[in-house]
Amino acid sequence: MNTKDKFAPFTVNGMTAKNRFIRSATNSHLDNTDGTISDAEIEMYDALGRGDVGTVITGHFSVAPGLEYRADIAQPSIGSDEFIPGIRKVAEKLHEYGSIAIAQISMAGPKGLTPFDFNELSTAEMERIRDWFIAAAARARKAGFDGVQVHIAHWYLLQAVVNRDLNHRTDRYGGSDENLIRLPKEIIEGIRKECGPDFLIYVKMNAHNTSDAIDDFDLLSYYVDTLVGSGVNLVEISGSDFTRQTRTAECYYLDAVKYLRERFPGLPLSLVGGIYTEEAIDRVLETTDFVSLSRTLLTQPDFIVKLRNGDALKSRCIHCNKCFEIFSTKYERCVFGPVNSKLEETFG
Repeated sequence: MNTKDKFAPFTVNGMTAKNRFIRSATNSHLDNTDGTISDAEIEMYDALGRGDVGTVITGHFSVAPGLEYRADIAQPSIGSDEFIPGIRKVAEKLHEYGSIAIAQISMAGPKGLTPFDFNELSTAEMERIRDWFIAAAARARKAGFDGVQVHIAHWYLLQAVVNRDLNHRTDRYGGSDENLIRLPKEIIEGIRKECGPDFLIYVKMNAHNTSDAIDDFDLLSYYVDTLVGSGVNLVEISGSDFTRQTRTAECYYLDAVKYLRERFPGLPLSLVGGIYTEEAIDRVLETTDFVSLSRTLLTQPDFIVKLRNGDALKSRCIHCNKCFEIFSTKYERCVFGPVNSKLEETFG
């Protein structure tokens, strides 16, 4: 694709994004320890909006009513109505700049502050988690978001449930591939029923859903087919090993989206992981409809503007993965700084 195509609008389920760039959900660690949205978080979204990001997916909101089930002490909550006023500020800020606002909803599960093994939950407890996701999507809609992204990646609860090697359940949520995808399927169906036909429903999925990650694209295809049939509008592909990629690796999971494109030619797709240059962006967009950026926008929220103006062809990100550490030690989101007072307040 050429530069003009990157900045061309694209319509998904009746809603038009102003360009092909998606800010992939990225944990900012900037929110308040009581689960509410901080001023620092709003400032971050203001920078992304000014950076001309066509679609912004928030960092993951915890769907659980209890704060103890969050992924970390600064994860925002969407687990009860009391959080709607703060969440609304995020949607309003993004809409100021004409960005589509998508709330990522997630359940930490095995990666949470209070980790648990979903295999030990009763069927009724699994259904309760399903209802938490549906209620969270309804809150996002009330708060003014254009849609939600259901997080089925990165070893959080839903990704563990759909992983063939991690799911040992013997009820309706385990055993066959049909049962492994049943919980996300019921969540999507419930969101569509609760939030209506115009509400955007995205999913983020790992390219691989077995522990050895060998030759399981057919499983991914089956899962995608099931979820699209349940109401999903866009699939974003990521993976569980992005922090283990070499510094020279690019477009980590491009083979997976190529596989999906062949089987679902009309399905809106995006890819995240290892996309730091204009060349990589163009290469991804030969297959997908959107390109998702995470660390690229973490270190340079204005990268898209610089790219459009010809001021940058490559992100300054050096793929060091320090952004997963220094937020709680040096109080920076990137090795290039600056120190963030909110991070220091929370983790200092």
